[in-house]
Amino acid sequence: MNLLFRLFLGSCLLAGCRSAEKTAGASASRLVVLSYNIHHANPPSRPAGFIDLDTIAATIRASGADLVAIQELDSVTTRSNGVYQLAVLAEKLGMYYRFERTIPFGGGAYGIGILSRFPIQDARAYALPNLDALPAEPRKALLVQLNWQGTPLYFGCTHFDFTNQELKLAQAKALLTHLAAVQQYPVLVAGDFNAEPEEASIRLLSSTFGSAGKATDYTIPELHPDKKIDYIFYTPGWFQPESSEVLTKDSYGSDHLPLRAVFKRLPTKAGQAPDR
Repeated sequence: MNLLFRLFLGSCLLAGCRSAEKTAGASASRLVVLSYNIHHANPPSRPAGFIDLDTIAATIRASGADLVAIQELDSVTTRSNGVYQLAVLAEKLGMYYRFERTIPFGGGAYGIGILSRFPIQDARAYALPNLDALPAEPRKALLVQLNWQGTPLYFGCTHFDFTNQELKLAQAKALLTHLAAVQQYPVLVAGDFNAEPEEASIRLLSSTFGSAGKATDYTIPELHPDKKIDYIFYTPGWFQPESSEVLTKDSYGSDHLPLRAVFKRLPTKAGQAPDR
């Protein structure tokens, strides 16, 4: 075997290993989904400017997540030492990624992002509405298309405003409008919705989607949590949630606790959307 051929073979094997690393966590019929507001990787018990992406990566790795919706990400900002946080996390975890800027900030950007063990085939971002004369931060929803067992799978991440219930309801209506175009396919949407289960925005989303877990799956504050504002929504005809938990032991990295859910794919006829 000559040297050039050995080098070529070695590079092919290495590429295959990297590809396998990205898909190793994905089961044939199950998905592990994580929603995590990471507070730009600044642990609340540490001073501003202290950034700990290693802890965030370790939490995601230990969760076994195939899909991760992340909120409060910095991208090359001064407060986060000029680091492209999502790219660093993707490299540490061997995952594909997509970042969406919601506002320019600190010489870079601040926004939301997605990590995936599946290659990202397409990505779309949608601006969520604001209310006239209401001073509120711009908000978006990010939706990526993946291939799961030969079926398009859409996974979304969002971060709603916290200002008032009317605004959150308007953003929920807009999100449902954007998702209506792909609801014949399996859809999962996760994020920080800044609303408790009894609020109108969550009730509206729950009228179309299932919500993993219980109303008492409290995600804030990180110590002694007493509110649920983070959710993982799913299309019921495609998925059945097998388990859901708040990762209470992971209270150091952020002011939110991660929310983890495991979904089983329901059997469907080839090429057909399931009954819902």
